[in-house]
Amino acid sequence: MKTLIISLLIMHIATGFTALLAGLIPMFSKKGSILHNRAGLIYVYCMITVAASALLLCALQPFKMMRLFLTGIAIFSFYLSMTGWRATKQKKSGPTPFDKGLTFITFLVSLLMISFGGYLLATNGASFFPILFSFFGLLTLIFAGRDIRLMAKPAEKMHWFFQHFTRMGGSYIATFTAALVTNMSRILPTNAPEWMATLSWIAPSIIGAMIISRTVRYYKVKFNGAKASLTV
Repeated sequence: MKTLIISLLIMHIATGFTALLAGLIPMFSKKGSILHNRAGLIYVYCMITVAASALLLCALQPFKMMRLFLTGIAIFSFYLSMTGWRATKQKKSGPTPFDKGLTFITFLVSLLMISFGGYLLATNGASFFPILFSFFGLLTLIFAGRDIRLMAKPAEKMHWFFQHFTRMGGSYIATFTAALVTNMSRILPTNAPEWMATLSWIAPSIIGAMIISRTVRYYKVKFNGAKASLTV
């Protein structure tokens, strides 16, 4: 069992590190190029492995709150990367039964994270883990809930494009955050206040969301400008 856990841990760390490197390439390479597509696919495969190994490590090792939370983040990041990748396959067909099942499972996971955060908040007060479980559970709920709503009505023509880069970007932010906080004890002094550790979890999501929102606005203006030029 010990050998299995060590092997899973090595796999988890190696694929997580590979994902952080591979995920940078699509951001700066030409959209739709072979390099962009292949690096993105490597990133998705890495995130599948990261999520699967995180679940196994959580199940096989003694319970720890941080381990449980990191597993939730791995699932969240996996969902974002998978829906971002699958968006390019749904330009005409829409979500498949697999996509719908994945969305509903993730929606249930988000409710469990929020409920657990509320339970910890009621028993321990507004400390580190109650805030984080509630915050990331709410983020997961927003994404999965939005996907459920879109199943009931047709999406805009370029929905797949925005879905692709916003989800892949969100997945990268979550993966980067997990890697950052895992090593935060080596960065912060031992007497650092708890709010600094909490901020290190939440700040990348807020900053990343601002960058993604700005990118969305840029492309919407670009697409609207292209439409206007065609009608002139």
